[in-house]
Formats: sequence, structure tokens, C-alpha cells
Amino acid sequence: MSTTTRLSGSIAAATIAATLAVTGSAGAKAGERTFQQTYPFASRLCAHVQAGRGPIHLRPFSAQVLADCATLNSGFTAAQSAVLGAQTSFASGLAAHKAAIAAACTPPVKHPSLCRRTRRSQHAAIVALRREHRAAVRLYYTTIEANRRAFWAAIRSLPGGRGIPVDRPIPRQDS
Repeated sequence: MSTTTRLSGSIAAATIAATLAVTGSAGAKAGERTFQQTYPFASRLCAHVQAGRGPIHLRPFSAQVLADCATLNSGFTAAQSAVLGAQTSFASGLAAHKAAIAAACTPPVKHPSLCRRTRRSQHAAIVALRREHRAAVRLYYTTIEANRRAFWAAIRSLPGGRGIPVDRPIPRQDS
């Protein structure tokens, strides 16, 4: 096997691994990630400050940093609970509407007009459910991104807080 073949094979393997790593994390639905996965740098900073091993320049302000960490964590928990509740509501509502369609339209269909009306009304209800679900998901991503910005603005405003790496912006998704 030539060096070029081995090198191209290694590059292909690395590309596939990187693609799988990105799609694995990007494919997470709203509310599925933990606090540590959502805010990796912030959670590490909070854990270090909690343990008394935070950045030297921030140690005099550890009470303020811990208060900001608590605010970030409580905001995340509230947003996560809300979106998970919305997802549960969406799943149960969708199942109920599909069951209503199945009950009215089970073959052999004895009343085609009833089946059509049921499909139309249940479809409209399903569309409304999807809109509500999307709105809840968008609110989740908007909230956790706003919380991230507020947290890092507070940390960066402290003396010595400028050099700390910040978490990446959280991309908004519709799932």
C-alpha cells in the first residue's frame, strides 16, 4: 500500500469521524442535552470556582461567579423543563389525534363522510399542535442562548474575566 493511499484513507476516516461527531451533537433534540453539554466552558468554570480552584483573577469574586452560575443553571433547568413538558404534550396530543382518525377510518370504512370530516378536523388540530411545539422549541433555544450571553457578559465584566474562553453560541433548531 502506497503512502498516498494510506494518507487518503486516514483523511477519509478522520472526515467520517468528524462528521459523525458533529451530527451526533447537532442531532440532539431540544432539552436532551445536559447543562454540562449545553454550556461546557461555563459548567467547568462553575465547578472549578465551586471547588475553590477557579481562575486566580476571579477568586476574589467567587461569590459573584457562583451567583451567576446559579442563575445560569436555574434558567437552563426552567427552559429544559418547559420544552420537555411541551414535547410530552405534543407526543400525547399527536397520539390522541391519530387514534381518533384511526377509530373513524378503520377499514372497511362504513361512513366515508365521517372519516373525511374526522381527518380534516384532526389534521387541523395536529397542525396547531406542531405550531405550538415549534414555538416552545424556539423559545427554549432563544432562552438558553440569552442566558449564555448574560452569564458571559457578567463574567467578562469582572476583573480578570476577559481571558476566559466562552461557550459557543447555541444554534437554534426546530426539533
